Amino acid sequence: MVEMSCAEHDRHAAGSQFLTHTIGRVLEKLGLESTPIFTNGYKTLLNLVETTVGDSFDLYYGLFMYNVNSMDQLNRLGMVFDSLEEQFLGRLHGVLHKQHSENASKILLPNHPRMQLH
Repeated sequence: MVEMSCAEHDRHAAGSQFLTHTIGRVLEKLGLESTPIFTNGYKTLLNLVETTVGDSFDLYYGLFMYNVNSMDQLNRLGMVFDSLEEQFLGRLHGVLHKQHSENASKILLPNHPRMQLH
């Protein structure tokens, strides 16, 4: 047993229990299944789904409803997904810009001064 205040307990519970159940339920909604490419990490995800979805939704709802820190965890999770998407799109933009620049230099234009790439 670890001694701590109620507020500290709730903060830790939201960061561990609620987050664990949320990720497990997100993965369940994705419909993960066993695949021929079965890595240890993927097996861990499937086990997380099994563990968290095996608990009642009422337990999960209680973790959300009765812990003021749970909404903060959901908001942070949303911001993290947004940040990852921005990171992917930023890198994709760089790749497309590079491809466009490389292809533009290969375009044959009529031999006219205003038609030349600078």
